[in-house]
This record gives sequence, structure tokens and C-alpha cells, in this order.
Amino acid sequence: MMTDIFNADETDLFYRVLPEKTLCLEGEKCSGGKISKERLTLLLCCNMLEDFEIPVVIGKTKKPRCFKNIDVRKLSVSWKSNKKAWITTEIMSDWLMELEKKMKKQKRKIILFMGQCFFSSS
Repeated sequence: MMTDIFNADETDLFYRVLPEKTLCLEGEKCSGGKISKERLTLLLCCNMLEDFEIPVVIGKTKKPRCFKNIDVRKLSVSWKSNKKAWITTEIMSDWLMELEKKMKKQKRKIILFMGQCFFSSS
């Protein structure tokens, strides 16, 4: 069934980033900027019918200042953190166990494709 074939992949989300290229009018001066190190890692997963699992967002701090008055457990994403904002073995294992638990509860067996072994041991 197409509902039981999933793909999971990671991507980086750079924020507060200046564009690599921009358009200038003739005679205007354009100057470059610095590459941003402000990054989140996202783990996204969906099946062939585009039914998405809850995204995992990994940041560098357990509770960023922007979440000052927000309970991160109530976000529509699963917020995780570590000092490099990477998907670690622990984060990946927890995510896989949660997915397995959810599928067992629904009495489903799925196929999960993952592009490459993309999690870090640190």
C-alpha cells in the first residue's frame, strides 16, 4: 500500500541568512555578507500519499529565547537540541522507536527509506 511506504530525510534550515545573489540597478553598489552559522536541522518524513509525520527540529539550545513563554512540548514539531544542532544517534533512535510504536498501535507494517546514514554519534 502506498500509505505504508515512507521516506525520511534531513535538511538544514539556515535563518538570518543573506542571499547569495541579488539584483542591483546599473550603477548601484552591491556588497557581500557573511555566511550564517545560525542553523537548525530538520528531520522530515512522509509516505507516498504525502501524509507527514511530525517533523523533528534540532537546535543548539534546549529552550531558545524565542520560546521564552512557550512550552516546546506543545509545538507542532518535536523540538530536540544539542550543541551542534545535529541529528544524533540518540535522537534518531528515539524517533525510530516512536514511529515503530505508532505503527504497531495502528497494526501497520511499513517500509522506511532513508537516503543515507545521516546521524552523528556526537
